[in-house]
Order: sequence, then structure tokens, then C-alpha cells
Amino acid sequence: MMNDRIHRHLDGDPRAALSADERREADAFARTLDAAAAHLRAVPAPDLAARVMAALPAQAPAVPAWRRAAEWLWNPRPLRLTFRPAYALAGAAFAAVAAVVVPAAMDGGDAAPVAVTAPAPAAAAQVVYVQFRLESPQARQVALAGTFTGWQPTLQLQEREPGVWTALVPLEPGVHDYVFVVDGERWVPDPNAPQQVDDSFGGTNSRISLPPLGASA
Repeated sequence: MMNDRIHRHLDGDPRAALSADERREADAFARTLDAAAAHLRAVPAPDLAARVMAALPAQAPAVPAWRRAAEWLWNPRPLRLTFRPAYALAGAAFAAVAAVVVPAAMDGGDAAPVAVTAPAPAAAAQVVYVQFRLESPQARQVALAGTFTGWQPTLQLQEREPGVWTALVPLEPGVHDYVFVVDGERWVPDPNAPQQVDDSFGGTNSRISLPPLGASA
């Protein structure tokens, strides 16, 4: 039966914290999970785009003007400090009252109002999950560095079975260069990568190209 230490290891905790018996048990669980995932990956995902688009209404429901105004007043806007426009309007009203009480001569002139426009939230980026795999029986640890990490070895691979290191990484569509960093000092290109490129320092980087989701192969 899986204990909490093995469960935490399968969720990403370091393997070194396990005993020898726990490592063998964790490897057995990992092989079982990989086998189950292989069956799931073998089944093609249904294309539901046409059915979803057909179920959508032809036009978006109209939002009442009072609701749009209320949301604009109350929703936070990203500035140096989070503020709510309703508070800003209340402050402006207080300042207007104060301006009536305080003589205009103290100000020396009129101050123009400043309009603050909050940028619209960006659309959610597409993400493709890529499984990286390296067979390195002598390695004590393996990390991943690339253009998607700023070339810092911050993504740690897990030893799913003896000498086999893997990691499942979400990446945006596009071209990504990367290498494996073994034991914190050896930068090793991926022998299974579809393309190898010069790193301009006398070495080699691996390259992977991910098309946008839904694009034809």
C-alpha cells in the first residue's frame, strides 16, 4: 500500500528521501501509472469543436448598462497599488467639496483630471504538455534548462525507473531550444530530439517545434 512518503515522491518530492524498499515500491507504482497513461494516450481524443460551436448562441447575451457600470466601478484595476474606481470617485467627490471650502488662490490654478485606462486581460495562452525523457543510469539528478526557463536548470526530472528520468512540462506553441543538466554540471543534448542546433559556444542544443493547437500537421 502506498504511504505518504511515496505519494509525495510521485508528486515531485526528491527521491533521496525514500528508503530502498520505498524506492522499489515507488518504481512499481510509476511503471503502473506509465502503463495506464500509455493506454489513455493510445485512444485519440474526440474532436468536439464543431459540436461546441454549434451549441453556442449566435450572439452573446446583452449585458445591461447598469451592470457594466457597476463592474467598472467595483472591479480592481492593476496599478502600482490595487485600487477600486468607486473609492477613487469617492475621493474625487471629497476633493471637490474641499476645493469649494479652500480658496482657489491657494492652488494657483486649475488641475486637469488624469484618466487611468486598465489594459484588457490577455487571452489565455495555448499550452502543450511535452514529456521530456533521458536515460542516464549514472546520474544522481537531472534538470532541464532552455529558452522556456531562461536557460536556468530549474525544472527537475524524476527518476521513474532506474536510470530513466522524465518530466511533463507545459509549453506554449512555438520553437524551444533546451538541454539536460546532469548532476548540476554536465549539459547534455537530448539524443531523441527531432533537431539539434549549434549553441554558438561550441556545443549543441536540442530543438523542438510545437505547432498551435488545432493546426494541421
